[in-house]
Formats: sequence, structure tokens, C-alpha cells
Amino acid sequence: MTAPASQTSSLWHARPRPQVTTQRITATLDAVIDQVPSAQPSLLAPLAANAAARVAELFSPESLTGAQGNDVALVDRASGQCVAFATVLHAEGSDFQQRTRLASGVLEQAVWLTRVYVAPTAPAGTQAVLLYAALRQARGWGRSTAAFLMADDETPLARRYGITPLQAVPRMDLAGTGAFRAKAQRLDLMLYHASEEASKAGQPLEPTFLVGEILDTINQLFLDKVGQGRFFQAVDAGTLTREQYVFTLTQLHMFVRWTTRLLGRCVAASNETELRSHFIHHLTGEINHEIIIERDLEHMGEDTTYVKEVAQPNLPTREFMCTQESAVAFYNDPVLMLAAPLAAEGVSGHLGQLFVDKMNALVASWGVKEPARATRFLSSHIEFDGGDDGHWQGNLTLLSKYLRTEVQLRRFLALLRVCVEATLRQWDSYVGDVELWSARPQ
Repeated sequence: MTAPASQTSSLWHARPRPQVTTQRITATLDAVIDQVPSAQPSLLAPLAANAAARVAELFSPESLTGAQGNDVALVDRASGQCVAFATVLHAEGSDFQQRTRLASGVLEQAVWLTRVYVAPTAPAGTQAVLLYAALRQARGWGRSTAAFLMADDETPLARRYGITPLQAVPRMDLAGTGAFRAKAQRLDLMLYHASEEASKAGQPLEPTFLVGEILDTINQLFLDKVGQGRFFQAVDAGTLTREQYVFTLTQLHMFVRWTTRLLGRCVAASNETELRSHFIHHLTGEINHEIIIERDLEHMGEDTTYVKEVAQPNLPTREFMCTQESAVAFYNDPVLMLAAPLAAEGVSGHLGQLFVDKMNALVASWGVKEPARATRFLSSHIEFDGGDDGHWQGNLTLLSKYLRTEVQLRRFLALLRVCVEATLRQWDSYVGDVELWSARPQ
């Protein structure tokens, strides 16, 4: 897995993600993923020299000018030889759009799979592993459909995966190449059938590769965005008001006070000793953390009785609470419940000391003496959740042992995306719901 990306905000403490990563995808193959598609990638060259390696069903462009996406190569771990290659691109702005003349708005949920090569000597199931490795990048981008320029007739690949023509797009007769049609299939179906085909061929996907998508999703749909949220921008700019901070602590209290009880349910629902031990350890680190919030508020002279007994969560906070409550109380699935702390602790686990310093400076500017006594909840969770031994990393490590199939992964990703969206809107609402206090006359 790769480390979370550096943020534009100086408040974030994170390591940069490398452009190229190598991940173990099956027992014998590694997936080499380049975040920037190359006109002449070195791993493709040996395959491209072998005419039999090109998958003739799929059209391969001569140029990728202006295209955004990834190159994905499968490398035999023992020999170091590249046995398969594909490029997955955002459909809008690509050669697929130029040839189909479809509007960008229609293509924003689609990716185009092209430059597909599989060595004739590659083991059975390699093409399925390649399809999964390439198209799972698209799911991390939030895309829902896979598009292809395929041979006009019904090809074996189209038949196996149920890939159907886009009837409104005319056939393309390309001189010296043949007749092609624009075809597509839903991404969820492609990924499921690719994982099943790979397993049946004796190349099941490695759990660590599956969980790597969770980290990629968090990076791309969450950590790359949350630092641009209104709360952290206000802290960075020194414009956060006392009223907004009090509202923030109040809303955090709404769900933090349930954490130990939810983790207790996870302990009870965990049949395996290792899983149960993980939640016991996590619970130990969360006991009575809502009391820290109450003490922060008391130090500022706020009425904690109202917070504890009267206040209610706003809509984003309630949505976040519903996800974690349903996972363990309705589905009785402690592993599924980990989606919620990955989102919540993804914030605190990636904040640095500069955030604490700026928060303390803001609190001091409101006339509060000993400002560090009013920011203990946020500062303490940087320590609890961050680092290689923190809650956040511990949850990722655990998932690699319990998410072993595409079906399990997809279920987790669906809840994770709900948690992520709710968390992003939570931190925006802490400023936006009480924006009047930071408003300036025009």
C-alpha cells in the first residue's frame, strides 16, 4: 500500500504518494501501476513487439495526447517479465470521446480501457487479473461504467462479460484495422466477473491488493478533499470563530459519546480471538473520550449540560452515525463497522502539530486563558489515531485479514463511501451551519 498524499493545506501531516507503485495481486503476479499514462511505457515495449500479444478484440490508439488515467502492468514475480499490460483512462477527453463524439457530461462516469496486451505464454486467468487490476482504478475514481472500442462482431471477451454496443454510436471502419463499435458494461459487473474468472483459473486475488483499494479510495475521495473543507481552511486562515468551534465540539460529542458502546458491540460480535482483541484494544483507547470534549467546553465556560442532555446531531452527523450504528447493530458485522472510524480517524490521524498550534492561537484570541486546555480532544486524537501504530493504520491492517473477496470488498466500499461523504459534509457544516458569526459586510 502507498502512504496518504500530501495536502495543499499546511495543517496536514502526510507523506507523498509515489507515481508508480508495485502491489502483490496474486500468488505469482505483481501489479505495477503508473498514475500517469505514458506514450511509450517501458513495460509495454516487449509485449508490443509481439504481435500475438495484442488483444485484437480491443482498439489501441497510437496517441494518448491529453488523456488522464493509469498504466497497469502485470509482472511475473519469479522472472521479472511483464506478461500483461493495459491502460485505463477517463473517457472524457480521450480518443474514445473523439471517435464517438459523445458529450463530456455523458462520459464523466465512464472509463475507457485500451492498449490491452497479454503474452501468449501468460498463465490461464491472466487477462481476468489484468481487467480487474485496471478497472478497479476506475472504481477508486468514483466511476461506474467501463467503455471499449471493440471489434464489431460478438467477441469472446464481450460474450463472457456481457459487454454490449452503444446503439446510438455508428460503427467505425478504420482503414487497415477493421470495423469497431463503441461498447460498454457496468463496472460492478466487470469487476465481479473478472475476480470470479481469475479465481476459477487458479489466480485468486490477494487480500492485500483488495484492501489497497480501500486506501486508494480514502486518498482520492477523502484525504485529497478534506483539507480543502471549510473548517480546516478557516483554521488555517485564522478566521474560525468561537461559536463555530463550540458548535464543532458539540457535534463531535454527538457521536463520540457512543463510540465505546459501539465498540463493545463489536467485541461481542467478534467470533475470532484476533478480531476481538483488536476491538478490545480500540475500545480501551476510546473510553470516555466524550468527557475530554466536555472539559474543553467547560474550560471555555460553556454549558455542557445542554450538550450532554439536549443538543442533537445535525444532518451530516446523523448520517455518519447511522452508518456505524447499522453496521454493528443491524448487520452485526464488526468488520463492516470499520468503515466509520477509517473516515473519522482519517481526519485526526493526518493532522500535524501546526494544526494544534493554530487552534491554540485562535482560542487564545477569544480571550481564553491556557488555550491548550480547550483543544485537548482534537490534539489527543492526533496521537491516538495517527502514526504507524495508531487506530487508523491498525484498522487498515486488520481489514487485509478479513476482506478476502471482491464481494466483501464491494460491501465495505459502499459503506465507506457513505461515511466519507458524511464526514466531508460534517466538517463543512461545523462552519457553514453557524456561518453568520464569520460573515462580513459586503
